[in-house]
Amino acid sequence: MNDTTTPSAERIRAFAAAVRSELSDLPEDDVDDLVGGLVGDLTDQAADSGGAIELGDPVAYARELRNAAGLPERSDAAAPPPLTQRLRAGVAGYASDLRSSRFGAWLLDLLIALRPVWWVLRGLALYGLFWAMFFRWDLSHLPPERLAVLVGLVLLSVQWGRGHWLPKNGLRHIRTVASIIALIALPVMAAQVLQPQYVESGEYVPEGLLLDGVQVENLFVYDQDGNLIDAAQIYTGRGTPLNLYGANSLANEFGWEQEDGEVTVPSTDLRGEPLWNVYPLTVAPVDPTTGRPDRNEAKSPTPPFLRAPQRAVAPTPSPTPGATTDPDQPAPEATEPAPEATP
Repeated sequence: MNDTTTPSAERIRAFAAAVRSELSDLPEDDVDDLVGGLVGDLTDQAADSGGAIELGDPVAYARELRNAAGLPERSDAAAPPPLTQRLRAGVAGYASDLRSSRFGAWLLDLLIALRPVWWVLRGLALYGLFWAMFFRWDLSHLPPERLAVLVGLVLLSVQWGRGHWLPKNGLRHIRTVASIIALIALPVMAAQVLQPQYVESGEYVPEGLLLDGVQVENLFVYDQDGNLIDAAQIYTGRGTPLNLYGANSLANEFGWEQEDGEVTVPSTDLRGEPLWNVYPLTVAPVDPTTGRPDRNEAKSPTPPFLRAPQRAVAPTPSPTPGATTDPDQPAPEATEPAPEATP
């Protein structure tokens, strides 16, 4: 156990696993109380001595722990170690075999060095899972409360990786479960966040309607007298319904989240299909049990003006006969009036 060619961190983990194996006849709660902080303590000792540490015999160390705690000697008829301990021992054995080759030792050292990166990614995945139950995964807009949750989950994941803030008793396996769930969810979240949309030129085109690079969340229509028009249908010059969220949102039940935690919801036609071009869009709170908006609580949003500022509006010219209404077609050229006939 004192092979100086093996990194101290690996030797410490192998030593702790061997001590746990010697205490396997005890209840797991007792084992956690005895050696739960062993890895951290030995790691601190190794750091204080520049990485060199003498670990001794794990069997003798386990016997000393039993005597200090007033526990009986190991029974020969001890029950088989629990599954988690057998898995730990198997991983330690596989790591030892991997280190027997030069490439394996390099790869294992690289993975160990990258563990802090995994701790941060695990925190990001936990944040994504937490908010995906209610809202969409979005790192581009982080209000203070979401930023606090994100920082807290990343910090918790890092502390777990360092061996701190670990739950005990019935919740002692929560770190393992959270790590497995995060490992499965990370590829899905990465694909959702990193998937860009391209046009033929290869440039990135964001979805929805933007004003100076900022996405528009709602529209309010006023008439020429400054009165707010409710349920105004807006179309483009080609007759396309104006959808703030882009064509991919036609099947969505709700839109972006507002600052107060509510989301925009569209009107529906007689068939129950969403109408994303009827403005202003109503807002509704999100039911925390279903993650969907509660339409029974839907209400009209607060307009920016109860009455639009008075501004002189030029009269709209009447269309001339034969004039085209297609904005893409050129206007007909003006012609000179025919001269009057002379007697």
